[in-house]
Amino acid sequence: MQPRSRSAFVLAAALALPAAVTAQTATETPTAETVLKRAMDAAGGFDAYGRLGTLLVDVNTEEVAQDGTQTKSSGKTYFKTPGPTPGRIELAKSQVISGDDGTSGWAVVGGKADPRPSTKLMIKRLLRTGLFPLMMPFSLNWSEVSVTGVSPTAVGGVPVWRLAVNLSRSFFHSPQISTSWVIDIDRKTYALVQAQCPATDLGRGIKADGMLITWSKPQIIRGVVLPGEQRIVGLSEVGAVKAHTRVDHVRYELLDSSKNAALFGNPVPPELRPTPQVGPQAPRPPKS
Repeated sequence: MQPRSRSAFVLAAALALPAAVTAQTATETPTAETVLKRAMDAAGGFDAYGRLGTLLVDVNTEEVAQDGTQTKSSGKTYFKTPGPTPGRIELAKSQVISGDDGTSGWAVVGGKADPRPSTKLMIKRLLRTGLFPLMMPFSLNWSEVSVTGVSPTAVGGVPVWRLAVNLSRSFFHSPQISTSWVIDIDRKTYALVQAQCPATDLGRGIKADGMLITWSKPQIIRGVVLPGEQRIVGLSEVGAVKAHTRVDHVRYELLDSSKNAALFGNPVPPELRPTPQVGPQAPRPPKS
């Protein structure tokens, strides 16, 4: 959408203003905090989002790989807003149920407890990986997320504020997902336009596509706007669009928060839970 042209007399009046005033107006940029707050307000407000309580995010995914292979998958995520924990992930096809009660993660695979000690940390990272783009702009206010700058630009002719976002090193479940993102916010409406995550190269042939993420089909839940569809397109190392695409069809449902303890709590008996790995200990001195 192109900006509307101004009439001659408005342009003449603007030119008559002192140069310093017009220059200041043209380059005036709000702070990153201001842009983020206005974006959250435009989507219903962070406080209203936090009051939603226990939210079910039911996702059906259609994916087309770079070679044209098509796959479908589904999964359910439960979490207490603002998120990402406490939370729970259910993958019926692979018989995996995992969760994090806000203090530690757990997982049950095929009815058996996951014995890996890393599970305690990994589930929160999995929750963040799945919910971070879907819950924007609210997720930009999570811990371990830093909005570091804002600059004016345009996307498809639409003027936007571009937010620079840095995430903690262990934010996602995989180091192949970059922790440096840019989020574009419509300058007029403060609605989300798109998010970009660059491709990564960890060396030794370990590479991963970047992501261009857009949202549509908004759903309104108690005044809070969340996307009903999320589209992800792969990006090459130079930022070019690839054939690899994914579309998430999303349904939301508010649940009774009185059942949170059973929903998010660890069902694995304490004696069967994995214990942290302990490094080698120095030999004890001989008894005298």
